[in-house]
Amino acid sequence: MSAYNPNYFRKGLLPLLLLHLLKEQDMYGYELVKTISSRTNGVISVKEGAMYPVLYQMLEAGQISERRVPYKKRMTHIYYHLEEPGHRLLQELKQEYLHVTQTMMEFLENEDTDHE
Repeated sequence: MSAYNPNYFRKGLLPLLLLHLLKEQDMYGYELVKTISSRTNGVISVKEGAMYPVLYQMLEAGQISERRVPYKKRMTHIYYHLEEPGHRLLQELKQEYLHVTQTMMEFLENEDTDHE
């Protein structure tokens, strides 16, 4: 059995994905999970148990806020909203992601001729 875990790289993308979606509109947890899966054609699937600790960290840091909206008789949706510190973090994460991705593409495309 392979030691490779297909979610190894994807887990680190979760804050970037969440902040990007919340930049577009306020969303509740299940909506975030479904939207990530839908927009990535299932390549990235997020379990709610993995997502909520990230959301809670962002709440504590003031990067997002929450708003409770009654839903049906006894249920509540908690909508998450991107705050200014979250906008700044999103820009930082996007820049870092693009830098690392470009560097990795160059690394992987580089034909090493020193080992002939």
